[in-house]
Amino acid sequence: MPDFAYERLLRGEQMSGLFVVNDRMPIRQVIDELLLLVDCSEQSEWKGVVLYLPL
Repeated sequence: MPDFAYERLLRGEQMSGLFVVNDRMPIRQVIDELLLLVDCSEQSEWKGVVLYLPL
């Protein structure tokens, strides 16, 4: 999925944003970090961004 996202960005296409979660992260940590991102940012901040979790 990240490769597809980067290809879109290189072609200049719009993308909402992508959070890439390490599959070894405990689910509770994933939920906590996603809630933190939702609470402390605006949706528009993530346009064209690929963010890897954990933070």
